[in-house]
Amino acid sequence: MPQQTTSDEHVGAEHRREPEDRPTIGGVIVREEDVEPVKGIRAVAWLFRSMAVLLLLLMVIQIISGVTGTVPLSIGVLFAEAVRLLIFAGLLWGAGDLAVLWVKSHHDIRATRILVARLAYIARARGEAEGILRLTDQSSRADREL
Repeated sequence: MPQQTTSDEHVGAEHRREPEDRPTIGGVIVREEDVEPVKGIRAVAWLFRSMAVLLLLLMVIQIISGVTGTVPLSIGVLFAEAVRLLIFAGLLWGAGDLAVLWVKSHHDIRATRILVARLAYIARARGEAEGILRLTDQSSRADREL
């Protein structure tokens, strides 16, 4: 006699996804709800880098206007202003890089937490199954309470 499937089994099968379709963090396959959006930090990095480009553009314009201007300008002052703008542009670009680095390290830390939680769950389940650990009900577990 063929086995009948219930509607719950169909719903579960429809929501299953292949491992290739699932998101990964740090090389570990995670659930959709484990992935946090970090678009805001990437936007800040983009903003810092665009401000650095604008400062470099301002430096070039200032040098061109200083060299071609009708009012005589000291080369030392022009050079000092150019170096100052270059340094600030480098600092802004570095801040953008730090923001991207923070996002990447956040993903690695998140993946490590997920992996450690999975390993702890497996170790507890195995210990309870083998009788090494006593059974606990899910509502009283301290590691599940927040």
